[in-house]
Parts: sequence; structure tokens; C-alpha cells
Amino acid sequence: MAEIRYLANRDIFKDDGFERIVVAARANAGLWLMIKERVVEKRAIKAQLLRRGAGVDDMDHLFPTDLTPTIAELAEGLVSAIFGSCPPEIRSRAQVALIEAAESELDGDSAHPSRGA
Repeated sequence: MAEIRYLANRDIFKDDGFERIVVAARANAGLWLMIKERVVEKRAIKAQLLRRGAGVDDMDHLFPTDLTPTIAELAEGLVSAIFGSCPPEIRSRAQVALIEAAESELDGDSAHPSRGA
């Protein structure tokens, strides 16, 4: 398999590498459920912040996440399993792609381009 490091300079929304990561995550029901759980937890925390009048920047300080592994750890494990080692910025972009795909699915957006595997 090719290394993912070559994706760093490409546009994330045009690159099928990140779509491939999302498709692989969806194909693993347990992993996909964990990712969606973290997104739901993040939404609940944001709602609590809004009720308290705190900023989103205070999220980690006021409401540490209870679920482990974190989305970052899940994304890193998945990317490493698919592509091997890769730069941190690619793991970060993969994490964003996974979060966006999970949010889209939770919102019932059937028009999402990565949807369907």
C-alpha cells in the first residue's frame, strides 16, 4: 500500500484518500459506532456550554470527555491500519473527515459524498 504522506498537499475534499478512510470506518460497525458516540458526546458538551454561557474553547477544561479511546485515537488507529505511518496533519484531517461524516449521518444527510459503503 502507498503511504499516506503524499496526501498532505492535496485538497481534502477532492482526495479519495480521506473518503477511503471514512468508508473503512463505516465498514467496521464497532468503530463507526464509537466515532458516532464521540460526536454525540461532543454535541452534548457543546449544549451544556451554551446553557452555562461558556465558550466552546472552554470545552476541554469544563467538560473532559469520558469516552475512551478518543476520536483522535480512533482516527490514528484506523489511518495507521490502512496506510501505515503518516504525518500528524494527515491524522488530523482524517479525524475531521470522520467527524463530519458521523455528524452528517447523525443529521440524516443522505446527500453526503462519502455516504454509502
